[in-house]
Amino acid sequence: MKVKLRDYQREAVDWALKKGQSIICMPTGTGKTIIAAAWIKELLRRGLARKILVLEPTRFMVEQTARVFKSLGLPAEPVHGSLSRGIRRRGWSAVIVVATPEIVASEGLGILDEPDALVVDECHHTTGQDPYVDVAKAYKPRWRLGLTAFLPPSRRREIEDYIGDARCWSWEDPRLKKYIPPWVGEVYEAPLNNVEENLYKTIEKLWDSTHGVERVILGNALRWLVRDGAEALRESYSRGGLLHRLLEGVEGLLYNPMVRPAHKLPSLLRVLRDHEGFRKAIVFVDRIIIARIIGESTREYNPVLLLGRRHIDPKQALGAARREESKLIVATSAGEEGIDLPEADLLVIWSHTASPLRFIQRLGRILRPGEGRQKTAVFIATPDTIDMDSLIDGIVEAERAGVRVGIEPEVIEWIWSMSQKRRALEVLEQRPLTLDLLSQAIEAPLKRLESLVKWLVDRGYAVYIYTPYGRVYGSKHSIDALYKYYKEYLTPELDLHAQVRPYAGEPLRQVRGPYQHVLNKLIKLLGKHGYFNRVTGHIRVRVGAVERLVQAVYSYRIDNEETLRLILDNMYSAKRWLKHEFLL
Repeated sequence: MKVKLRDYQREAVDWALKKGQSIICMPTGTGKTIIAAAWIKELLRRGLARKILVLEPTRFMVEQTARVFKSLGLPAEPVHGSLSRGIRRRGWSAVIVVATPEIVASEGLGILDEPDALVVDECHHTTGQDPYVDVAKAYKPRWRLGLTAFLPPSRRREIEDYIGDARCWSWEDPRLKKYIPPWVGEVYEAPLNNVEENLYKTIEKLWDSTHGVERVILGNALRWLVRDGAEALRESYSRGGLLHRLLEGVEGLLYNPMVRPAHKLPSLLRVLRDHEGFRKAIVFVDRIIIARIIGESTREYNPVLLLGRRHIDPKQALGAARREESKLIVATSAGEEGIDLPEADLLVIWSHTASPLRFIQRLGRILRPGEGRQKTAVFIATPDTIDMDSLIDGIVEAERAGVRVGIEPEVIEWIWSMSQKRRALEVLEQRPLTLDLLSQAIEAPLKRLESLVKWLVDRGYAVYIYTPYGRVYGSKHSIDALYKYYKEYLTPELDLHAQVRPYAGEPLRQVRGPYQHVLNKLIKLLGKHGYFNRVTGHIRVRVGAVERLVQAVYSYRIDNEETLRLILDNMYSAKRWLKHEFLL
């Protein structure tokens, strides 16, 4: 291992290896992922396992765990539904496959070789009809390891039957206590079903074709749908006015019985089950109608609704909220400043806000001093929609204001890629496209697509080349697709001369000459600096009797020889893609 295990981590690894089939229950922040990595490393070293499957409940946790394992020298690859089929195919063949249970159950059972070892992270999900159970029933290897921060007493026996005997390390253990943060942040996904997604895309198309006040109103409609729920949008639609007129054409879809009134409700119920034993939970929503739906669906927790003076008696409601039997408080914006419940240890953000003030006020409901164990803030978000963008905006603004949201940076990075950016990247994996064609392929407005593709390029997920049709974008992990479809513009003229300047933060020395000379020099510079974040080139080409100076700028991360060759192949093919807008 590239890290030294703490004494309690070594104790846990040795115990799990001795048991063979076991569950380790430790508080958040104590390094359970490191324990799993050490356990896997030992199985591989002893020759006890050749194929290992690691289950994670969400896509961003798949990516984060795979990244941690790789940093520790383990051959791990992520597999989840957001990745293209080609990348998933390669992932299934890895020694260590890190995947969501959904993708294993739907695809992996027919592809994945029988694993010799199974790691079940967040194993408290392994009950009832959860996809974790489907995988646990399908694979029962000799070596099994479950990980969790909390093992619900009511479900402990069922979970142990699937995985193995559990051992819990105390929150008060002085060896662990210093590593336990006072509170943590978690993200739960609440995806739309097919009909709801169709409704979202239909309204988004209307939004893209309008301007002015109509565009603003349709933008609100999109937010109400994915931030709050369809019932919030239906309520606004029923009031008549301009929104009613704009959405008349989609009324049938809006009231389709397959469109759930509150699509985030199953995720909220899962949050409450996963955190079984919480003292008191607060759920923040923006719309009263959604708050009432939540209240009706969570009666077992004796919910109290804080909806503002027009709808309740605030003094009476706060009194009810403080009663011990009232486990759940559902509050609209009226409760953001007035709730004073230091005993609350679970906060759920249902409706996201980009306002740093409101974001911080909400977090402040559980950040107050209070006795008891670690507190948790849970953010429920709708992937592949603007709801994810609102969550990110709130996180960024809160951290700028000096408030830590408790979510790991790797998780925040992954949340970014769960929006429409991921859909764009998946298409580019298969077929590189210009922006206008990509916009049609993923049915996203061109204006929105420009910003999200820039994000993908800036962070090294996507690359581009020049063609007569403008820039063509492709996935950095599927550069071969660019050569397959645009070979003509990636066939360099080796005798042409170019002036090329790479940048690694600062401009580096310019390299001049024909293709092979420039390539050799840049390979050496790349080895010295590790990466280029930008490369510019000037190349003279003769078109008929006219000699023209062409400029090409590649503003994305170049950290391997394959990407370096791509830009030089494109640069030295300038005569084939030359258009007047590239001229100096």
